[in-house]
Amino acid sequence: MKKTLLAAALLAGFAGAANAQSNVTLYGIADVGFLNDKTEGSKARNGIDSGLGAQSRWGIRGSEDIGNGLKAIFQLESGFDIDTGVSTQQNRLFGRYAFVGLESARAGRLTLGRTTNLGFMWAAGIVNPFGLSYSRSSIGTTFGYNQGDFGAGSRVNNSAYYYSPVIAGFQGAVGYSFQAGQGTVNEQEVAGNGNNNRLIDVGLKYENGPLKGVATYSYANLSDANQALNGGEKPQNLIVGASYDFGVVAAYAGWSHMKNPLNNVGGALVSPTGANYTNNFAGLYGNDNAYTVGLSAPLGAGKVMAAYQKTTKSEIDGYAVGYVYDLSKRTNVYAFFNDYDQRQFVTRTNYTDVSRRQLAFGLQHKF
Repeated sequence: MKKTLLAAALLAGFAGAANAQSNVTLYGIADVGFLNDKTEGSKARNGIDSGLGAQSRWGIRGSEDIGNGLKAIFQLESGFDIDTGVSTQQNRLFGRYAFVGLESARAGRLTLGRTTNLGFMWAAGIVNPFGLSYSRSSIGTTFGYNQGDFGAGSRVNNSAYYYSPVIAGFQGAVGYSFQAGQGTVNEQEVAGNGNNNRLIDVGLKYENGPLKGVATYSYANLSDANQALNGGEKPQNLIVGASYDFGVVAAYAGWSHMKNPLNNVGGALVSPTGANYTNNFAGLYGNDNAYTVGLSAPLGAGKVMAAYQKTTKSEIDGYAVGYVYDLSKRTNVYAFFNDYDQRQFVTRTNYTDVSRRQLAFGLQHKF
């Protein structure tokens, strides 16, 4: 729901001419719930957590008609944990989105700033019914488990992205980052191309009635220092997937091929179990394939979802089920359960398969 006057008032102190915008929208999601999280061999964690159904956020976006079918656009979006009130995305003010751009129905859309890569933006909701939501039920458990889709949380800094108009259901996009970063806040470009982690991102999607399809490809041209730490290899990620809504049920499927994932670079490698390991593990999860299949179906005033995910080299294997019930157009309650086996390495040849389970109940309100 648009709240033009309220957004203008909130922004007046730091956005200057917010009231000069022809269209300004304040929006957000407040999501919180109970989570039981159990890792094999450890005691369960119980607590109230933010962002179980979808990441809590608030944002503002707007547009101004500048003539000849052209609009100036902007979006600023901030993530937060509603259970503690702290900012997410490394405590950035606008860590989710921060861009300005131009848009035309005939020429397409151009954005400059911080945004998400195309695998995150386009593929997630097509290849898996849980999309990027519902904690480890999400597609990020396998398709992005080690930042194989590049950037901290799949977000790209210092970028220029172009999105074509939709033609016969097809839309293409291409993006370039002059310094994609590796998860730290200070990710500005520095002198010398070889001192920056650059990113090339391309994608194509198709949407026509019940059928959706997507293909995205990301290629990271690492800085000279980071490429040396990565064994001279450059990270790449290809995602292909589709979904079809038959009315009584919708089916999802996807495949991802990751080469030389980015977090093999520098400092410590983060395994799927969350433990830190030294650079002796660089390349351990390289050239990995991830697969997912899933179903969703309307049930009462909500929908039921189920999905299976698997990776080949990193040995993540498991399933998730969930249900979302709409209390209104903007408020819902949800429940989900997931169970994944993940390979935990002590050395390259010493490992165990560890089961991790989550059971959650939550409440979400959109504004």
